[in-house]
Amino acid sequence: MIVQYSGGVSKRDPEATRRKLLTAGLGEFAEHGIAGARVERIAKSAGFSAGLVYTYFTGKEDLFESVFDTFVKRAEFPITADDLPGYAGRLFDAGQADPEVVRLVEWHRLERPGQVRPAVLEATIAKVAAIRAAQATGRVSARLAAEQLLHLIVQLATDATPGPVHRMMNTAARRAAVVEAVRRVVEP
Repeated sequence: MIVQYSGGVSKRDPEATRRKLLTAGLGEFAEHGIAGARVERIAKSAGFSAGLVYTYFTGKEDLFESVFDTFVKRAEFPITADDLPGYAGRLFDAGQADPEVVRLVEWHRLERPGQVRPAVLEATIAKVAAIRAAQATGRVSARLAAEQLLHLIVQLATDATPGPVHRMMNTAARRAAVVEAVRRVVEP
């Protein structure tokens, strides 16, 4: 992207270029995963040459991690331990609004088992602590450990794999089922 300055002098906008590469990377990695993604397709989708990608990133792995950190952090929102059904509903809505981010997270889980990005770990620790605190005061059921409860909520709310059930239920019905299931699990 070229930015015009007074006096007719133009200068490249590295941040805009980086954003375009990250956005194109999101689409490519969400569609093909890390192993199947191609730097050439990402560059072409962003409107640049493949060589330019290496000006901003050390390679495909670095680009993937940057895409993951950028979009997963943007999709992150705080948990409300006193309203876990509402949190599940908001998480469901976010996944419906941006299914590429959900697929990106799934690819990371599949292709990098056991590896957790620092930002995700930090957010997860905070969410588990909030659930534990609500369980300690009796506001949330302690039938499941806080970690298990968070995992269950996330899995229910972000199930983005299209299947026959998805085709049989409209989005509002699926969301209502997620919220109701979480409500039943967490009520004391």
